[in-house]
Amino acid sequence: MINLIRGPNDPAPEDLEEDEFEDDDGFEFDPEKFGPRTGTFKIPLIDLNQQYKDLCDELSMNIGGLIFMGQFVGGEYVEQFEANFAGYHIKRYCAGVGSGLDALWLSLLALGINHGDEVIVPANTFIATAMAVSHCGATVRFVDVDPETYNLDIDLVEEALNTRTRAIIPVHLYGQPCDMTRLMELADDRNIYVVEDCAQAVGAMWAGQRVGTFGDTGCFSFYPTKNLGGIGQGGAVITGNKEIVEKVRSYSNVGRAIGSHFEYDLKGFNSRLDTVNAVFLKRVMSRLQTWNHNRQAAAFLYDKRLEDLGAVKTPHVHEDATHVYHLYELKCINKADRDGLREFLKEKNVETGLHYPVPIHKQPIYRFESGSYFPIVEDLADTLLSLPMHPHLTEAEIDYIVDNIKDYFS
Repeated sequence: MINLIRGPNDPAPEDLEEDEFEDDDGFEFDPEKFGPRTGTFKIPLIDLNQQYKDLCDELSMNIGGLIFMGQFVGGEYVEQFEANFAGYHIKRYCAGVGSGLDALWLSLLALGINHGDEVIVPANTFIATAMAVSHCGATVRFVDVDPETYNLDIDLVEEALNTRTRAIIPVHLYGQPCDMTRLMELADDRNIYVVEDCAQAVGAMWAGQRVGTFGDTGCFSFYPTKNLGGIGQGGAVITGNKEIVEKVRSYSNVGRAIGSHFEYDLKGFNSRLDTVNAVFLKRVMSRLQTWNHNRQAAAFLYDKRLEDLGAVKTPHVHEDATHVYHLYELKCINKADRDGLREFLKEKNVETGLHYPVPIHKQPIYRFESGSYFPIVEDLADTLLSLPMHPHLTEAEIDYIVDNIKDYFS
């Protein structure tokens, strides 16, 4: 597999042989004439096997040692990962938690968000963003998104503010940062909390500053498919405020008082980052920058090869944003084209995805609360198609995908 961009921790790429060769899963592949492969061939949306295969032996030894020592929850290895992750985000505290949803939820609790409060959430996001608000007993206030970046429309956020608004959750969706300059100006002027949802955007930057470091907290998911993915559920909260991080730690550890083993001063929950996952994540962090660069290079190739195709729109990246392409979203003209293209690529053994075909405000648990129409979000739900995107996607695979997209529209 040839990396598009290679970092110091990546193995040297192996050159393809000039002649045809037989790959491991039993099909003939001519690198000079890339086309449909027979047998079990498929270009996956995400390729975790390829991503982690070079870590297996090394991690097996580390994890075996943890099992021998009986260290499974908390301890020095979790603390080491938290310190590394905090350092990556420069002068931040970090608390590992059980998931990205928990990171958002416990952040809001630590900030005192409760019944009677209102929290602004983009209508274009994974449902966990809204669920975190609901778990606090607060009201979700959905807002439509910018038609170019698909992130929060700050003008609409300003219109949605009222006396009950206590917090805003900007989501750095698909790996592209929200406009944090304007959002923080708005929030600071109104004394409103900002909880950044960075689940899809670890390593992304706005105006040269990493996401997660603008607001009161930054919340991350380490679900296996994320840019920094673990081996199971996991998440983290980062903050520049020691009091907030201590509250998050206490809430996540069944309410136990910081520094005490027997006293509980909060009605807490069990939401901790397990030790095995922390060891895995600490090792994967050494590859994060290289993998993000590979994603950016793959997106650049998609952009260049699709720029002359009027039937689709490639992702627009704001000039102040550094996009890390957790997902590569291709926008079609209408739902029929999107669904037809998806079926056509499936026949050509190219896996695609839909994020998110049923918007949150149309979900059964929220549609009666909202009572609003969000035209941009509803259009995106019908027209966006996620193309294969991962750090080990090859140029040949991208060419094959693009050729088939062009064949469909021709």
